[in-house]
Amino acid sequence: MQNLTLLAAVILFVASFSTQAEQISGRELLAFCVEPESSDAKAYCDGYITAAIETHATWALWDRLQRVFCFPKGDKFTHAYGAVVEYLKAHPQELDYEASSLVLNSLNQAFPCEQ
Repeated sequence: MQNLTLLAAVILFVASFSTQAEQISGRELLAFCVEPESSDAKAYCDGYITAAIETHATWALWDRLQRVFCFPKGDKFTHAYGAVVEYLKAHPQELDYEASSLVLNSLNQAFPCEQ
């Protein structure tokens, strides 16, 4: 229940920065993510990535989707943000795609699940 409360809080936090219900692009997410640590834009980036991770985990827990990434035991978010930014910078040809898909792609590449 605590995870659902946290997920709801993160989603509301992310939604509070958006004036429209549209998806943001990878280009927009990257712009938010490269801002200084103390900025609202960086907080938006962190919240967006956290919401994607928590949403994925919740849907996988409910057996609504197959996991596309798996963090090592004990390492939940430590390297996730860096992996996302690294992926976005390394794939400029994909930056016009939806950010949520790119977050999942980047985490899948960095943290694949063992079959």
